Amino acid sequence: MPRLYVPKERIKGEQISLQSREARYMHKVLRLGPGDEVTVFDGEGGEYLAELSEEYQGGIYLSIKEELSPQRESPLRITVGQGLLKGEKMKLVIQKATELGANRIVPIVTSRSIPILEGERESLRVQRWRRIAEEAARQCGRTVVPQVETIHALEDFLVQGQGAALILWEGEPTPLREVLGKIDPSPGLTLLVGPEGGFSEEEVLSAQNHGFLVAGLGQRVLRAETAALGLLSIVQYVFGDLG
Repeated sequence: MPRLYVPKERIKGEQISLQSREARYMHKVLRLGPGDEVTVFDGEGGEYLAELSEEYQGGIYLSIKEELSPQRESPLRITVGQGLLKGEKMKLVIQKATELGANRIVPIVTSRSIPILEGERESLRVQRWRRIAEEAARQCGRTVVPQVETIHALEDFLVQGQGAALILWEGEPTPLREVLGKIDPSPGLTLLVGPEGGFSEEEVLSAQNHGFLVAGLGQRVLRAETAALGLLSIVQYVFGDLG
């Protein structure tokens, strides 16, 4: 059944007014008409069975028929801190991290990050990342859209760590499997992965001083996007609902 994301603040009562972009998507892309059913999710855990209806002036809206109670969210509350990556790589991490159940994604500026323009360009980029997360949540059946935050400096992110905190570093000999045995993810789990050039030793030391445990992923040096998604997959397999 087709799925549509509508923010929770716009779902009031038993009717959902559609914005022009959503109405076009219903008509032009999905080719739906009055009487057809869709699933609506609000990005905060709510999901509804709704029917497409038409007003007498020709406008369309959704009429809620039933509130659903799906159980598709991971029991883990995972924050992914990702050092800024080049264009498509950052989009890939956000898309796949959404599919893998992340709750919060934070783009981070590190000493080896590719520079990004400030101001309007930065704001537009964050908006695009948020749309990518919304679309990925729609496609994979999630009821929660992860929060994609504005770009943080590394030090600002480190002081926000909640629950268990883990940083990947290619220079660390301690394997991930050993480090995972030392953590309790139930209060939340913060994962930190560097950009294409990795973290500097000073950045890793700073993370350790803020309570982050350091782990390696083995002898092969992985691309940044591979490391991030590999780590998230392993964590969901060990502690969460993957597999």
